Amino acid sequence: MPDTKEEMADSNAESRQTSGQSNRRRFLQATGVAGAVGLAGCTGLMGGGGGGGGGGGNGSIELSYWTLFSGGDGEVMKAIIDKFNEEKPLGDNISINRQRTPWEEHYNRLYTSMTGGSPPDLAISHASYLRRFKPTLTDISGMMSSTDYVDQILNACKIDGGTYAVPMDSHPVGLYYNVDILREAGVEPPIENFTQFKEACNAILENTDAKPFSPDPYWGGGGGFRQWFMGLHQYGGKMFNDDQSEAVFGGDAGTNSLDFLASVSGERNWDVPDISADRVAQSFRNGNVAMTVNGTWYVNVMREQSFEWGFDKPRVFPDAQQLRSTADSHTVIVPKKSGASEERVQAAVSAAEWITQQNPSWGAQAGHLPAYNPILNGDQLRNSDLWNKTLKSYMEMAQDGQLSYWPQLESSDLYATSNWTWITDAYSQNTTVEKAIQNGVQSWTKNVQ
Repeated sequence: MPDTKEEMADSNAESRQTSGQSNRRRFLQATGVAGAVGLAGCTGLMGGGGGGGGGGGNGSIELSYWTLFSGGDGEVMKAIIDKFNEEKPLGDNISINRQRTPWEEHYNRLYTSMTGGSPPDLAISHASYLRRFKPTLTDISGMMSSTDYVDQILNACKIDGGTYAVPMDSHPVGLYYNVDILREAGVEPPIENFTQFKEACNAILENTDAKPFSPDPYWGGGGGFRQWFMGLHQYGGKMFNDDQSEAVFGGDAGTNSLDFLASVSGERNWDVPDISADRVAQSFRNGNVAMTVNGTWYVNVMREQSFEWGFDKPRVFPDAQQLRSTADSHTVIVPKKSGASEERVQAAVSAAEWITQQNPSWGAQAGHLPAYNPILNGDQLRNSDLWNKTLKSYMEMAQDGQLSYWPQLESSDLYATSNWTWITDAYSQNTTVEKAIQNGVQSWTKNVQ
């Protein structure tokens, strides 16, 4: 799933364990479910409210499920829910009513529903929003039948000892490149370290008409934040102090990350200091930019290109201390619902598990890194055209603990472009790196206090 409305354009083109088992058995007995084998082991009109708290007529339960997926992601999610409703894995009396809200409306609508008392039974939330939503979410720690998810991805769903979502995926970022341009410049991929990356950029600059590299396809008003955050962590820094009361990225790590990004459009001349929205996305597609950093979702765009494309882990920062990639996750949450029966809540949790555990197409087709270990180790994913192209590298980073997850804040929206304009100010050469970092630290400290 794209993380901003800008990326949606590309997507359109894209003893708790014992207690959990006991709760689940009571749920299965109460609802007559006999076919839950396997649980252990976006297009559409915006719907109405979240529905009632109990079941439907004759003991039926229709679970309302709000998503924000569009384009290729939306079609894959639709197929997953259609499969659920056709196969009835939790019994003939349980179905899912999927409703899609546009990205720019989803979180406001979801938060309003949860605080107003009429939330859906299930909803998609990025892991970065979980702390903000925590008071309105069900702690499902004792209700899950399986925790066989990639550790780092599952940990992003845990807050203060509780589990507040079922992880569906991780969507880190990596280096995408036009192989045709690289070969025109005399460069043969892969690109496995910064020295090779630098040599490739300079060769492209000297031997082709393309610009070698732009860090972000979606500059707009606040682009580059994933790439800067990735560099911050590759240099060993962090964004906030331990209690998230103060921004602390004003030292060497944060400055070095922004200094490199600004040098790309400055003295290195690998790109131009133009932060027009979608300039790079378009230029990468038409061959005027050779390399960029983007997320898992970008494969649906790349599949449509006429040129040969490649992908490598994002080793693009000079003298980095470690490999890290910015990451977030799509998760399935179960909002607290006034009057909901235990059977309904457990049905929602079991459905959330099914959605995350029976979705190899979420990786093989949509391009995201599934969180569920059996899917990652399964033949369908590993035999897909994306396994060796992107997913194997993403999986290796996840299993090696190389994903740097967004901080989970109680109030501030990380994705608001106004939070990140200090990055584009530096990239457009409108301010010095030192001044931009100072502005960023002041802005984020104010945001969390």
